[in-house]
Amino acid sequence: MEQAREGRFIPLGAAGEKATPDEYFADEHDYFRGKTRDEYFSVQDIGLRKNLIEALRKNESHITQTFADDILAANSEVATAKKKMMVEPWTTAAIVAIATVGVGFVAFSLPGAIAGAVGGFFFGRGVIANAKAEANNLLEQATERLEEAKKEQALHSLWPECFTLNEEITGEREEHLDHESAYANVLTSNMRG
Repeated sequence: MEQAREGRFIPLGAAGEKATPDEYFADEHDYFRGKTRDEYFSVQDIGLRKNLIEALRKNESHITQTFADDILAANSEVATAKKKMMVEPWTTAAIVAIATVGVGFVAFSLPGAIAGAVGGFFFGRGVIANAKAEANNLLEQATERLEEAKKEQALHSLWPECFTLNEEITGEREEHLDHESAYANVLTSNMRG
């Protein structure tokens, strides 16, 4: 299993053939999956074989759940960022404007207060503009994380699981599943996309 985890001796792309990162990792998954299936089904004790398959399926299920959790978290971030876009810091802008009027009045009486009011208006608008820009930036980042999480989940869904539930229950190999391929699924997906 250690050798299977290390991947192919000559990985896809090492001989100069063109391969996208998705194709490379799908090919590596196929190699690992094939080696894992061979090793697990070579275990003579059927009870131990079933336990090994069950443990691996639980691990794969946890990974799949992690992708779903990442999407939920990213959706929550997007919703929070959208709410933040709707809130403008008028109180802070008003305090800035009042402070500039006060400083202008203390320093130059009525003309200073008028100048402070004009300056306060622009400072207040700056506070609001900065808050909007920050909220927009947060929304963009959250949206990017959501799209990346969806892409990762979609890619992972193209990778066949190492073992089926039936193989876990029976401990017997379903040989037709040996021919499933993440690499072929990725290629097909790329042609459609």
